Amino acid sequence: MQKPSIQNKKMVVTNEMLRAFSAKSRYDYRTAFIKWWINSRKNGGLRLTNAGFKILDKMNYNTYSFNVKQLTTTRNLITMDKNFECPYYIDGLGTESKLVMFGSKEATLINLYGDFHTFIKVYH
Repeated sequence: MQKPSIQNKKMVVTNEMLRAFSAKSRYDYRTAFIKWWINSRKNGGLRLTNAGFKILDKMNYNTYSFNVKQLTTTRNLITMDKNFECPYYIDGLGTESKLVMFGSKEATLINLYGDFHTFIKVYH
């Protein structure tokens, strides 16, 4: 069985988020996609905007948080965009950031590797 693509996962999550609103106050699908995801292109990753994070956080998903120094290098951002298979949010784009993940696979791997930078090297 083939695993769902990142784009299919993004569509599923977007639809779940839309269902959290009444039909009267709900965005149309395309508007929601643009407002809730950093990269709304067809092959874009699962990084959430601040608005998307707030909605998904209220939906009682399990979250896993990591404080990471120098998380937001161009290389890391592109690698996460292409490879992370769960929605995630980055709070703070300075030298210290907080990474919040809405999936246990990558969070478990980060813990097993001991830190984010050791883990992300797997994808470089």
